Amino acid sequence: MMNAFYLKKVLIVEDSRLNAQITADILTRHGYETEIVTSGEEAVEKALNNIKSPDLILMDIELKGAIDGIDAARIIQQHKDIPILFLTANASKEIMEKIKSVSAYGYVLKGVDEYVLISQIEMAFKLYEAKMQLKKREELFRNMFENHDVAMILIDPQAGRIIDANKAACHFYGYSRETMLQMDIEAVIGVSTIDGGQRCSEALKKGCNPCICFQRLANGEEKLVEIYSSPVDYQGKTLMHLIVFDITEQWKAKRELEFYKNLFEDSLNEIYIFHPQTLKFIAVNRGARENLGYTEEELKQMTPVDLKPEFTLQSFKELLEPLLRDEQKQIVFDTVHRRKDGSLYPVEIHLELVEFDKEKVFVALVIDITERREMEKELKERNEILSTIMESAGDAIIMIDDNGKVTFWNPAAERILGYSREEIIGKDLHMFMIQDMRLYEAYREAFKKFRLTGKGSVVGKTVEMKTRHKNGHEIDVELSLSAVRIKDSWHAIGIIRDISERKRFEELLYRQSITDPLTNIYNRRFFMQMLEQEIERVKRNKKPFSLIMFDLDHFKNVNDRFGHAAGDTVLRSVANTVKKRIRKTDYFARWGGEEFIILLPETSLNNAAELAEELRKKISETALDGIGKVTASFGVTEYRNTDTMDTVLLRVDGALYEAKGSGRNCVKIA
Repeated sequence: MMNAFYLKKVLIVEDSRLNAQITADILTRHGYETEIVTSGEEAVEKALNNIKSPDLILMDIELKGAIDGIDAARIIQQHKDIPILFLTANASKEIMEKIKSVSAYGYVLKGVDEYVLISQIEMAFKLYEAKMQLKKREELFRNMFENHDVAMILIDPQAGRIIDANKAACHFYGYSRETMLQMDIEAVIGVSTIDGGQRCSEALKKGCNPCICFQRLANGEEKLVEIYSSPVDYQGKTLMHLIVFDITEQWKAKRELEFYKNLFEDSLNEIYIFHPQTLKFIAVNRGARENLGYTEEELKQMTPVDLKPEFTLQSFKELLEPLLRDEQKQIVFDTVHRRKDGSLYPVEIHLELVEFDKEKVFVALVIDITERREMEKELKERNEILSTIMESAGDAIIMIDDNGKVTFWNPAAERILGYSREEIIGKDLHMFMIQDMRLYEAYREAFKKFRLTGKGSVVGKTVEMKTRHKNGHEIDVELSLSAVRIKDSWHAIGIIRDISERKRFEELLYRQSITDPLTNIYNRRFFMQMLEQEIERVKRNKKPFSLIMFDLDHFKNVNDRFGHAAGDTVLRSVANTVKKRIRKTDYFARWGGEEFIILLPETSLNNAAELAEELRKKISETALDGIGKVTASFGVTEYRNTDTMDTVLLRVDGALYEAKGSGRNCVKIA
């Protein structure tokens, strides 16, 4: 039970020297060294003696002098961690409350059996030793947490507060530790996940592990990080331990394998602590034991070399030298681990030399990268498939970097736009495509915004536009533009489809939908649309318009005498005569049969009447081969403020029929 070379010293504080001596005799028989004092003041003086403090104090509660046993215990505990066991003559509620008010190791009733007394003292020593072991483990955790170069944060997910952050975390985020401890979780890890679907803090609460998300640092810079989290019990609370890796430069790759998920023993990653001289393992966490298949007892007889077939004892010691000489703070390397069953698996090892309990030990955090290797292989295969698809696509696929320079140009782009890959790669695409310098400067201004935000008026949309082929002719294209963030900068991916043939067909269909097929002037339906728009325009700008409606006189006789083909010729001739005289802003339509109508924007009644008279004369003077001359009757009116579309049409139609009733081949105004 007792160390043969060291007797534990017990200080007996009892104002009854007889009782104190009886207790001392009992302790001496059981191998303890004892010393007796009779007052609280003497107890404090002996306990605070830096040369030889007692290992345990057996303290009477009621003492003579200025301070009693409870007060003496408080003073001692403020300066030294010495286990105190109280002596008391009674176990009243008042006495028990006093004992609870200090961090005591229990109490013993005076006059108790000798073996009960010794048992209580031995139990107090065991409790004290257990407390010291726990304190050392907490110091080991604190040392690993604070001094590791990987950013670590302890948070209270219920309160939404940051409990602690190590130096690496403060350095990464750009805040002082004091500032971080005043911040809530959202301020530090509240930016969105990589897919933008939710906030990072919410994803962590839902069990996303690892969680890949965007983080904004104190200087405003945005980083992509991989956050590993694990629950830990701390001072009666369940906290969350976060390990933060900056993966900005590797964001295109799939997520890294799980790393530092939990603290030492509960982490699913492998954590090893081994001696710097013997290299024997001091501690190996459960994740490592389960993966390797070894028991804790077996591993304590082994060294890292036993797990790493690529290393000899000499080569592994040489690897450690830069850490021992303090030339490097950390060594990261890839190797393979060998399990107990002989199977191998690839690992990435982060190795550091840390100080613990005034001694230095090696701490290795080991990541199984089997999945990463498989993902790298899968990613390579996918890239090869994607490359094949892009090379054989019928649409042009183009990528430009954050400077507007072309970085990808597939064969379809060469076919549609005429430029070879050699001509265009590394060049400013829009210098080739945009000939107008004013438009080019406007594009450059818009591109500056895109570089900063990845946003633009056409990003994420499909638009139709015109561009220029290498040989100079314009082509109609459909452009789908997307933004992608590569190495912390915005790049644009455009998919271009040649729609020239479709646009020509659409234009043909549109022309056919608004024109009369015989005369090639506007049809009645389109004219009505334009008339409706003109009425709305007049209501806004107060500038009137006029209408001319005319009808060919005795046109039925032409069809009856010369046939319908001759009648069609007359209609085309009259339409051509009128088209040559009216303005481009006027709307000329076939109203039906041999009737025609003209909309004259911003034209007074007098000017419209003059034009109608001029047209009447031109039509009547035109002789058609084999047919002769034809005449027409005209009605003219001007839009009035009280008019609707129906009333103005009825009025001009009435004027036309007045002209027919007046002998035809004349102009009437309404």
